Amino acid sequence: FQVSAVPEFGRIVIYTTSLRVVRTTFERCELVRKIFQNHRVKFEEKNIALNSDYGKELDERCRSVCEVPSLPVVFIDGHYLGGAEKILLMNESGELQDLLTKIERVQLPQECFSCGGFGFLPCSACHGSKMSVLRNCFTDSFKALKCTACNENGLQRCRSCAG
Repeated sequence: FQVSAVPEFGRIVIYTTSLRVVRTTFERCELVRKIFQNHRVKFEEKNIALNSDYGKELDERCRSVCEVPSLPVVFIDGHYLGGAEKILLMNESGELQDLLTKIERVQLPQECFSCGGFGFLPCSACHGSKMSVLRNCFTDSFKALKCTACNENGLQRCRSCAG
């Protein structure tokens, strides 16, 4: 295990993708998510397809542990654990259950009613267009500007479930 500089004691962080371009990667991400849901532990999923900052964060964290990032990537207590194959082997052998004893439990599967569990919603200012409109008070013309309230995909963090 390698220690991360980010304080994540008692937390699970999973870097995933929701893009189905590469089917095997998407299926591995789904498998890891289901394993942790079946153990009924609380985890934070960072979907790099929805926010490029998560991808940069993952690159930096994997560089510090000398690993090439291959989704999904799991960190428990700030320690690099591994990818789908490692999680699957640990789950089958019972090692994963031992690691999860100090992690907070959830009663029901985590799913936000606002965002459906994705953690992001279309921007409330530009509605996902990534552009905001500025009206010139001296003339009746409008000018389109890049929206500063959302990310590069026109999304904002869900206020209901993002912490």
